[in-house]
This record gives sequence, structure tokens and C-alpha cells, in this order.
Amino acid sequence: MSAIRYLKCPAIAVSVVLMLVSCTKKAHDSPVVEQAGPTPSASPPPVSVAVTVHGALREIMHMGRTERRVDLAPFVGRKGLFGLGALEGLGGEVTLWDGQLWLSTPDGHGSAVAGQHKTTTAGATLLVTSVVTAWQERSVTQAVAFAELDAFIEREALSSGVNAKEAFPFRIEGTPTRLDWHVIDGSKIPSDAHGHEAHMQTAVRGKLGGKPARLMGFYSPKHHAVFTHHDTNSHVHVISDAPLVTGHVDHVDISKGSRLFLPAP
Repeated sequence: MSAIRYLKCPAIAVSVVLMLVSCTKKAHDSPVVEQAGPTPSASPPPVSVAVTVHGALREIMHMGRTERRVDLAPFVGRKGLFGLGALEGLGGEVTLWDGQLWLSTPDGHGSAVAGQHKTTTAGATLLVTSVVTAWQERSVTQAVAFAELDAFIEREALSSGVNAKEAFPFRIEGTPTRLDWHVIDGSKIPSDAHGHEAHMQTAVRGKLGGKPARLMGFYSPKHHAVFTHHDTNSHVHVISDAPLVTGHVDHVDISKGSRLFLPAP
């Protein structure tokens, strides 16, 4: 009897070993499922707005093309529409503020007449426009000299998520420490005069420092000689209620405490 028990034990042992090997193999062969971590959120695309341009500075300044490129009447009263430019024949300056049309024209005696117009039959030889339905406000925490304006606008745009590689509108409201403006007067420009300086010699010019003002501008690194001059990325107009002034900004020093407005997402 003891001999028989001895012979059966190896068989049992072999069976146990085979079962252990089989279980171990199955555990090893089972696919390993890794738990996925959180998906990183994608950065939102930069804010871009459509900017429409009629005419070009190079054609006005160097080719004498000052004819009407677009009627102004369709822009009046359009909510959210902002723009700037020059009247046909270089007869004055055009500024659009939230659908309000502001014109400034020479009076023939060295001054300019500015005002808001509910209707108009006038046209523009240069006009840059954009529709902005929402703005984001940024405080100007340090004074900005005119020479630093382009860099300031670009820096604030980048930090606000605005696409600074393309054209976009901006607004500034505050009390500039210095502001020089002009209103173009095409009636006094000699027919053979070309270039920015020649046009400036006959323009009505003025200063507006220490007075509340609204600035409407467009920034673009791609529109030199189209709606910005070759040495700047910005084209800016001013509207002031007291005194009543509107025109093209030649120089502006932005004061601390002003407010910058950029297109919002």
C-alpha cells in the first residue's frame, strides 16, 4: 500500500506544476491596459477681425489718384463699425466711430470744420474699416511716448490673444499729454507735388494736449504704403468734443491711466 501511494504522488505533483505554469502564462499574456491621462487643452486661436481697405496711400501720394473709391453713406449708422480715411480729392479727413460719421474739412482760412454727420453724399479716396462687436479693455499703467506706440500696441495685442501679424483696429480713450493733428487740404496741393511731406505742407495743422480725446486706429505690419506710412505700423485719427476736433494724428503721447480697447474673442 505504501508503494502504491508513493507512485501516485509524482503524478499529482506534475499536475499541480502544470496548472501553475498555465496560470502564470495566462497572467503574463494578458494585455496591459494603461489608463489615459487628461488630454491637454489646446490654446485658443488668436483673435482676428476682418479689415477692409479701399484705396492706397502709394497711389494717392505718388500717382495723384485721389478719386472716389467708395461711398460713405452705406457705413453711416452701422453698429460696431469703425474706420478712418480721407475724403475724395483729399478734401478732408474721415473717421467712423461705432457707425457715427465724423468729417473734418478745411475752411480755406487755415482752420478746419469738424462735426458728426447723420447723412452724407461724400465719398472717400482712402477708407479702412472693420466691424467689432465686442472689445476688451486694458489699462495703460505707464505713459507711452509716440515713438513707442507701435511696440506698445503690438505687445498689448499679443498678451490679449489678438493676432498681431494681421491688421486689426484699436481704440484709446484718455487725456494725451501731447497730440498733434492735421486735416489734409487737396485744393492747395500743387499738381506736381508728390510724397507725404509735400501733402503736409498745405494741410491744416493743430495741437491738442491735456484734453480728453478718443483715438481710433488700425495696426498692421503688412500695410505699409497702403494705409500706414513706411516708417510706422499704425494709422490713427482723433475725435475731441471740447474743443471739437477730428483729424489725422501725427504725434500722440499717451498718458498713464488711459484705456486701450482691443477686439475681444
